[in-house]
Amino acid sequence: MPSQDPEKPWVFSLENKRPSFYGAAISHGVSYNMPIPAYSPTDVEQVVAEPSPREILVVDDDPMIVNLLKENLEMEGYKVHCAYEGQAALRMAHAYPVNLVILDVNMPMTNGLKVLEYLRSSHDTEKIPVIFVSGEASKDVYPIVEHTPRVAHVKKPLDLESFNSLVKHFLDQYPNH
Repeated sequence: MPSQDPEKPWVFSLENKRPSFYGAAISHGVSYNMPIPAYSPTDVEQVVAEPSPREILVVDDDPMIVNLLKENLEMEGYKVHCAYEGQAALRMAHAYPVNLVILDVNMPMTNGLKVLEYLRSSHDTEKIPVIFVSGEASKDVYPIVEHTPRVAHVKKPLDLESFNSLVKHFLDQYPNH
């Protein structure tokens, strides 16, 4: 559907209810017709106005758990950063605009409880909500969950539907971090 006018080689079309420009390009004596998507200014404003995805830091020493949570959270539309030990998690929490930390309790070197303590001691990370994930009931976690704002605990194996609801609830309840 290129224009027959050589001075105006481009034609605007609403074919298939999708705005497109059609044009003819000439290369080595051969002409090509190609649709080029066209966007109205309101389409561009909508794209620009969409908020960036919420960012979640997943911390677990088990790569399979990290990958499972990462894939699940990305399917829910979140941007996910991953760490496999506590010190790396602390560096990442300071480096990225993290809105939520999903944190394993039992990890070598710096365990999840210590990571929470460090997060709460820094002005930059003190308000980031944390969801502890553990395979076994840790008697040390429950008092912290009961007495510390913006902290929850879920037990492995995870029910992903309930887990996703908790993540959404935390992000909605604490939107500024």
